[in-house]
Amino acid sequence: MTNFSKLKDIREDYDISQEKMAKILGVKRSAYSLWELGINIIPLKNLFDYAIYFNVSMDYILGLSDTKKGDSNKKGLDLMMLGHNMKSIRLYNHLSQENVADLLGVTQACIARYEKGLICISTANLYKFALTLDVSFHELCTRTF
Repeated sequence: MTNFSKLKDIREDYDISQEKMAKILGVKRSAYSLWELGINIIPLKNLFDYAIYFNVSMDYILGLSDTKKGDSNKKGLDLMMLGHNMKSIRLYNHLSQENVADLLGVTQACIARYEKGLICISTANLYKFALTLDVSFHELCTRTF
């Protein structure tokens, strides 16, 4: 996928310990540490909260953009909006749910649940979706298409 070294760089720029960052995100320090090391992939909700806390773009954190500025006025990940955006991008690209399911290695039913906002897509799959369909990862999560 990508390396998450920017998680550490951004956190250290603000002189925040892993312990404090983990507390801010509501996780254990060991879980947070594994994200920084790239051993585990940070869940989308936590990545979103991290980006909002530091007002940085998720695209920047993931190395998809050099633009650092984020969108600090968001309060929480809106799965309904994200699902709507994924569906809009899918339809714009003339793809079926089956096409996207094949791309992400999931079932068509899973794509239907993502698009209805019933379940949260993994960070890795949203990364693949954004990269393949040339759309901003950050904008998928923060604005309506």
